[in-house]
Amino acid sequence: MKIRTRLVLYFLLLAIVPLTFVNVIVLFRSGESIEEQAVASARASLKQINNNLDVYMSDLLSIAKVIVLDRSIQQWIRQSDRLPSADAKQLEKMYGDELSVRYFLNAQKGSRPYIQGIYLLSVGTEEDVTLSAGTDYDLDTALFSGRDWWRRAVSQGERMFIEPHHADYYRSRTNQELSVNLLYPIERGDLRKWVMVRMDAEVMRREIENGIGYPGQKVGLFNQNGSLLLGEEIEGNESKEAVVIRQTSEVTGWTLVARIPYDQLFESSRDMRNMIFTMTVIASLLGLLLALTLSHHVLKPLRLLGNAIRTTMKGQFHNRVPILSNDEIGDLSISYNQMLDTLEALMKQVVEEERAKKDAEMKALQYQINPHFLYNTLNSVQWLAVMKGVPEIKELVASLIRLLQSSLGKKGPFQTVAEELEDVRNYVRIQQYRFGEDLHIEFQVDPEAQSCKVPRLILQPLVENSIFHGFEDGKGHIWIEVKRDDGKLLISITDDGAGMSEEQLARLMERDDAFSGKYSGIGIRHVAEKIERLYGPPYGIQILSEIGQGTKVIIRLPFQEEDHHVESRDR
Repeated sequence: MKIRTRLVLYFLLLAIVPLTFVNVIVLFRSGESIEEQAVASARASLKQINNNLDVYMSDLLSIAKVIVLDRSIQQWIRQSDRLPSADAKQLEKMYGDELSVRYFLNAQKGSRPYIQGIYLLSVGTEEDVTLSAGTDYDLDTALFSGRDWWRRAVSQGERMFIEPHHADYYRSRTNQELSVNLLYPIERGDLRKWVMVRMDAEVMRREIENGIGYPGQKVGLFNQNGSLLLGEEIEGNESKEAVVIRQTSEVTGWTLVARIPYDQLFESSRDMRNMIFTMTVIASLLGLLLALTLSHHVLKPLRLLGNAIRTTMKGQFHNRVPILSNDEIGDLSISYNQMLDTLEALMKQVVEEERAKKDAEMKALQYQINPHFLYNTLNSVQWLAVMKGVPEIKELVASLIRLLQSSLGKKGPFQTVAEELEDVRNYVRIQQYRFGEDLHIEFQVDPEAQSCKVPRLILQPLVENSIFHGFEDGKGHIWIEVKRDDGKLLISITDDGAGMSEEQLARLMERDDAFSGKYSGIGIRHVAEKIERLYGPPYGIQILSEIGQGTKVIIRLPFQEEDHHVESRDR
């Protein structure tokens, strides 16, 4: 086991295990308290709903009591029991009193939008029910005698809350709203006079449907017999899956029941456990991070020494180990650095010897000139002198001299792009004297590339290859483009000659005399080898050719200014 692994394990045992033990104890202790609080909170919420419902019921009672205790209402009731008088003034007074009663009843209703109607009812000797006064006169009292709740109220003679039901006892109303009624006797012992206050049960339904704030809850309102009045049906008592709580109204005697799944009721307890677990994990990760940091700091000198040794094994001797301490590891690092200094000195000596050898090879390669080229050039001069006898011989010989001076490398192994292109022009001018004006060449040169340094004599062999390998009798068109592209110098030589197959292209790159009987010059392979030795990948030559479609040669070189010194990569 590595030293770092052991250090991390020791730290975790000393820090994380005690922390986890303490968190587990806190988890169980706090969980019980949170669950008790959750049940108490649910009971309080259900009690609040029950209190809200009692407020509505108590309001019905208050309205009925205000009506019963009002003297004008009592006096009007007593007068209404008398036989109607034929006297016009008496009738007018009774009509005015009835309007006053109706205004009074509407005033009680108007401030309470959930009150749907207030009515004064009278029971006749034959148990028939009539409407004495009310907020409206659409009530069909003839239907009351057939209602169970009416018969129970009359028989008991006490105030009674009528359970939620559809108000189907109106003449013109098609929408039978769900209602809760209060029947209240006007005088004790006299079961002939009643106050009926009708309330919209929708407000109670909304209170119950809003619930107590737990997902998956069921809340229902039940009467004394356990029948569902509003809300959802709740079956069974408390179980392992859910808790059932109840609140009974002191006003109506109805019971509000709620059933809450344990997983929802104790969600806060579960959140607390998750939080404690998350904190434990975070603390463990922080502890692990601290252990890794400490081990990294302690073992850093050894790691640096190991990395340096592995780098040296790959043949790289420049990596020195920093001295971070004055202990035994520091002494070992000092000895290792001294060993590298000795090895680097020996390697430098070997590299210098190899560089001298490669420079000699490059010079030998630079001065290789195909004797066939000189022979054919002089033959062209002789032919021109015999056939023409004109001063063009002077220009031809001058172009030849300039080309020979450049190829002999008297100015060093490198020259500018402008100088290299001038050599190409001299060479093409010589060939144009031989093949005539059917040999064309065009140049497209980026101005900033004119001063870029390139190896001497890399374009003339490629142009020579196009003329003698691609064209028939030297007739064709050559385009040379030089540009800078993303820190590189790109040179393309394109011709519209016969093109080459893949097999011909492979043979051309393998040897210079691939096409017998035609010029090869210094050779494409030698140009590619020169660039590879000087720069290495990703620089070099790429040839694209197809039979009948011509040939394109792309040269990729580093973009180097004129005063930039280039050394062979083999050094």
